[in-house]
Amino acid sequence: MLKTIVPARLEFKDGVPYSAAYGDIYHSADGGTGQAHHVFLHGCGLPHRWAGRDSFVVLETGFGTGLNFLATWAAWREDPARCARLHFLSVEKHPFCADDLTRLHAQWPELCALSKELRANWPTLMPGFHRIALDGGRVQLTLMLGDAFDCLPQVQAGVDAFYLDGFAPDCNADLWQLELFDALAKLARPGATVATYTVAASVRQGLTQAGFVCEKRAGYGRKRHCLSARFAAPSSRAEAAAPQHVAVIGAGVAGAASAHALAQRGVAVTVIERADAPAQAASGNPVAVFRPVISRHDNCATRLTRAAFLHDLRAWAALDGIEWSRCGVLHLAKDADAAAKQQQALAAGAPPSGYARWVELAEARDLANWPVAAPGMFYPSAGWVVPASLCRAWLAHPAIELRTGCAATRVQADGRGWQVLDRDGTVLAEADAVVLANARDALTLVPGQPWPLNTVRGQITQLPRGSLPQIRRVIAREGYVAPGAGQLLVGATYEHDDDDAAPRTASDLANLARLEAILPGAGEHLAAGAVSGRASLRATLPDRLPIVGAISGQPGLYVAAGYASRGVVWADLLGEALADLLTQQPLPLEAELMRAIAPGRFMR
Repeated sequence: MLKTIVPARLEFKDGVPYSAAYGDIYHSADGGTGQAHHVFLHGCGLPHRWAGRDSFVVLETGFGTGLNFLATWAAWREDPARCARLHFLSVEKHPFCADDLTRLHAQWPELCALSKELRANWPTLMPGFHRIALDGGRVQLTLMLGDAFDCLPQVQAGVDAFYLDGFAPDCNADLWQLELFDALAKLARPGATVATYTVAASVRQGLTQAGFVCEKRAGYGRKRHCLSARFAAPSSRAEAAAPQHVAVIGAGVAGAASAHALAQRGVAVTVIERADAPAQAASGNPVAVFRPVISRHDNCATRLTRAAFLHDLRAWAALDGIEWSRCGVLHLAKDADAAAKQQQALAAGAPPSGYARWVELAEARDLANWPVAAPGMFYPSAGWVVPASLCRAWLAHPAIELRTGCAATRVQADGRGWQVLDRDGTVLAEADAVVLANARDALTLVPGQPWPLNTVRGQITQLPRGSLPQIRRVIAREGYVAPGAGQLLVGATYEHDDDDAAPRTASDLANLARLEAILPGAGEHLAAGAVSGRASLRATLPDRLPIVGAISGQPGLYVAAGYASRGVVWADLLGEALADLLTQQPLPLEAELMRAIAPGRFMR
């Protein structure tokens, strides 16, 4: 995958959006919306092909101005027989920034409302997959930023219609190669359709070799012909019925987010929680920090955290009642060597300044509002969140039944599905599928799994109310200080192989030492006896990634565990991925990342 996304430059040629880099226009000079309808929607048999379907999946090569997407979304909204859920996947190497989209979309006032919603959710232009929920979640745009040859092999979806809308083959030959057509064929459902404006012989030949039957159609405007095709080769995709009812064990962030994502897809969910309320254990901390990470090699953990963080910024804004603040996170360098590595990582990825930027000592002190001792990385959109408020918002969905005070001790298949039982053998839930979202306790329900889940004790320390009122954003340096809801919090210890959840004075003292390292002199104003601690146990894995997915050899049994200290950041997007996996919808993460978090990776 690309490490840096270079935005498109907005230009016009005779009033039509134009790319000087590729020497081609973005749509027909005879009208963009007319071309979108005639060539792409009608060429793929839309809207009638999605009529009465639960879901329909479109994949586009070349998002460009977003016009094909907006036209498809508008047609879907206007169709009373529309599918319940529309997925639109689109790859783009050089996306426009949001301000340029505003200028472009002004040409199509009939699409104004949809354009406004899209632009309000437009992602930070970083490489990878961006899942954007629109129209109350009924329309799912998966924007894949990067080279098509990198992105398309990472797609996991059954596609019903393909829009091939890259620049002309003689301007951008890379988007019209046989390898690309073969990649599309691997994703095609039986009878999948293809539409494109070009009838170049090489395109027809490539599609035919990949298993599509091509047909010329009357073109749009001054263009004589356009092209439609239908996938005629046997499909290797096997699809089973989606579950109607799922039981989720655990009501922390992993379970609550998974339950919400399933409910959003029309699945009835029963959440079973052994405590008397959700968001206990590690999800019960009064405040959690959410932020991305940057690494020189852009490894799987970095990419997963980036995708999840950017997803959170969009998804949490749509939730009611959550307590959070995008106050910014300042990550101070531990020493000169750490500072050099941070700067190298930043230079390698060159992210937008609104995502992350380097700050020298003077600016670090201004941002911290304290005479800190080091420069560092500043993440302007990061901040803090109250995990319990997230869990409450996720679990408030009407399709979710929450059962607290119920300890699941056994799961068993009964021929029709799965049962969840307590220690007395009482059936707590019967469902088509079960998700184990109960951290390390998942191992007690599926003994013999090779997951090397470890317990790490973490204690946070709350300072007395009113302490250090000048600290208004999160500041980190081998630990963190977070302002929270009116009370500063310092964390957190990381104590391996320790399952004692009782607070300890020694852990509070360790956190106060962290505070002093972050904010020199802050400890002079505090007495150790005036602080209060809270300890919880995290489930971690050696590769610092979670386990999310189907459990091998146990059809209908899934796991979402090992979220460690990044659970709040990861939970929402991983819940989406798990729900899409269960309901066989397009996945919001690259295949490489799904393999990296797969439960079966420890069998290899």
